[in-house]
Amino acid sequence: MRKLTLLSLPLLVYPLSGYSAIDLTDSFSISGFGSTSVTKSDNSTELFVHREITDHTCYDCDTLFGLQADWDITETLNASVQVVKRPQDHWSSPELEWAYVGYDADTLNFKAGRVRIPLFLLSEYYYVGQAYTFARPPQEVYDSLLGFNYYDGASITWQTDMGDEAVLSLNPFYGFGISNTTYYGNEQITIDSDYITGISAEISGFNYRIHAAYINTRYTMSSSTPDEDQELNIFSLGSEYSWNNWQFFAEVQTDEIQTNWNTSAAYHWNDFTPYLVYGESHHRRKSSSVTAGIRYDLTYKISLNAEWQGIYMSQSDYDKFQTGQFVMPPKALGEDKDAQVFTLMLNFVF
Repeated sequence: MRKLTLLSLPLLVYPLSGYSAIDLTDSFSISGFGSTSVTKSDNSTELFVHREITDHTCYDCDTLFGLQADWDITETLNASVQVVKRPQDHWSSPELEWAYVGYDADTLNFKAGRVRIPLFLLSEYYYVGQAYTFARPPQEVYDSLLGFNYYDGASITWQTDMGDEAVLSLNPFYGFGISNTTYYGNEQITIDSDYITGISAEISGFNYRIHAAYINTRYTMSSSTPDEDQELNIFSLGSEYSWNNWQFFAEVQTDEIQTNWNTSAAYHWNDFTPYLVYGESHHRRKSSSVTAGIRYDLTYKISLNAEWQGIYMSQSDYDKFQTGQFVMPPKALGEDKDAQVFTLMLNFVF
């Protein structure tokens, strides 16, 4: 399994190879990451959850910065803490994104504390822009949970070889009740979950990775409308595959109120990686998008993205005051149903 993991590293975690920690002692290290951008839309209606991009040039819509501390307490016991100033946070009030104690026992790994929800392909390094090709994770899928990425609870990961060319990982988890507040346009939404439980499964080989997850949660949503007590069953399936200089990526998420998916292709040419992304949202949000961009790796720790994205909505959905990827209906503001977004993004790790 060790051999396969090392062989898989260049494809599956290549951008994270620059995630080089600063070793303060033999067992304690600090690492960090960040992103910032200059971005602008041609529509005055705010776009994207927590980004709120408009037709005014924005220098901090994507700005985030994270610090992570890792401590190898013994050969089998470790602890990790990650604090992130997310795009929606003030610098004075960053978010504790994870803080857990882990224990390794042969093919099993136990974690207890605040842990990232293992729902998507990019969940583990969602905020590390250096770790993926596009400027932002595709909004259709990754904005579907309104930016809620962690739970407080415990998980077990079991890993085993599947022959000589693949590794299977199973990760059941349980999270206790937690409260999250977010702002969606002019509306404050508080989600109080009674619990969150689920399982993720992943098969990885030398040039591919397949990830599937199921989550069940019961929660109460409080906003300007009456409280709603709901149970939600969330399913996701994603895969990435590398072939020569090509890399392909696809992911789908569905639950009782929405279905979202995206697919992309990228071509690595020296330090440049041009890419195309297409995505759709249905039911709760109704829209489609096309993204074209190019990433340039200045070093293995610093990269630049130049990106154009078109976001589209049908006329009938627009007339029904649908939001699509906007945070409020553009028709309510007398704005156009479509938007173009231009982004120049800087990502780094240390």
